[in-house]
Order: sequence, then C-alpha cells, then structure tokens
Amino acid sequence: MTTNKLRILCLHGYTQNATMFRKKTAAARKSIDDLADFVYITGPHHISPPTYSTIAEREEAAKEESSEAEHKPFGWWYSPKYKPTQNGFFVGFKESIEYVKEVLVKEGPFDGIMGFSQGACFAALLTELLEDRTYFPDLISPTFEHPPFKFSIIVAGFKPTMQEATNIMLNKDKLVKTPSMHFIGDLDTLVLPEAMISLSETFENPTIFRHTGGHYLPSNASSRKELERFITRFITNP
Repeated sequence: MTTNKLRILCLHGYTQNATMFRKKTAAARKSIDDLADFVYITGPHHISPPTYSTIAEREEAAKEESSEAEHKPFGWWYSPKYKPTQNGFFVGFKESIEYVKEVLVKEGPFDGIMGFSQGACFAALLTELLEDRTYFPDLISPTFEHPPFKFSIIVAGFKPTMQEATNIMLNKDKLVKTPSMHFIGDLDTLVLPEAMISLSETFENPTIFRHTGGHYLPSNASSRKELERFITRFITNP
C-alpha cells in the first residue's frame, strides 16, 4: 500500500545554510527519506564568518569539502550584540517571518517543520504562531492561508533569550498543542540540556529523545528509529 509522503520544512542553525544542514542531517534521514520530503531553506540574513576557538575546530572545518558558497553563513536573526528593535523583536526576526511565510505559500503546504539550534528556536516560534493566530496577528494573521503544522521536530533548541524579546513568545501559560519531538544532547556545551528541556516544557506532551552526544542531530540506529516512529504517526494513506 502506498502512502502520501510528508513534506517537512527544515531550518538550519546560526552561521549555517541549507546546503550545510542538508549534509549534516543526511545520515539521520536514511530510514525516512522514503517517508518524507525534506525541504531545506537558507535564512535571509548573512552573518559574519564564524571563528574557531580551537585547533580541532579549525581542522574539522577544513576537512569539509564544499564550495565557498556552501560555506557562507546565514541566520534567522542577529546575535545578542545587536539590541532588539523598539517593539522588542530580535533584529532581523520579522524579516525572517515574512520570508518563511512566502515559502509556505509558494512551496507549501508543509506537514511539519524541523529546526536545529537557532533554527529550532525559530521552528518552535513558527509552530506556536501558526497554531494560535490570535497571539501575534501582526506576524501571522488568522487569515494566513497555510494551516498549522501537524508536528515540529526540535534539535538542540532553546527559548528566546535576547533581552526584551524573552517575554514575547513561548512564555505563555497555555502550552503549544502541536505534537513535538525534541532531541537533547547531554554533552552539548553550546545549548545546555537544561535550556532544551525548558523549551520542550512549553509544548503539551512533548516526545523527548536524549542522546549522549553534543550539538547535532544524532544518526545512530536508535535515534533514526525513534524519529521514524514519530513522523510515521502523521502519514496518511491516499
């Protein structure tokens, strides 16, 4: 029996891009590429090239064989050194909302969303905004034509932390009802496990997968199996 493939929008992390995120998640997608089409997009804001603090990080970056364009760093908003705008939003955030809305209309509909690090934070925000159109109608109005996501996959995610913006979203008493799966690395030093757990607690009945690694989407057999089990819940027969 054939099934309809899911369509999943994928958001990369800070100082990455669509090509880099596609490559970094290739192994994790092995068992589910026949179940879902993953659509990777690049954030609209070019970020200054990242610096590497250790020799090991520099050597690892040098090993990656890709063109200069593939290494260009982008983000969904700018780092904390930029002060939020007067209305409390991150610099670049509203532009990213408009960009993703355009993608949703032109390339959608999408069944779900997957984000990594800053992209995971953004994915969680988008999930909430699409679910509750009354919360910030200036960003996503009740008449916006794309439906809420059926699910959200959050990898090394965190709640907004930039000054005034901390109280804008994901801090309501009402939990986000959209089903979610959260990958939490116990050895992650860039986004601490406690921050990832805090984000997961803003969702109703989140699915949690903890692994012994760091800041990445794990690709071992057990993590692939759990990811497949999660997304299979949302596949419908034609």
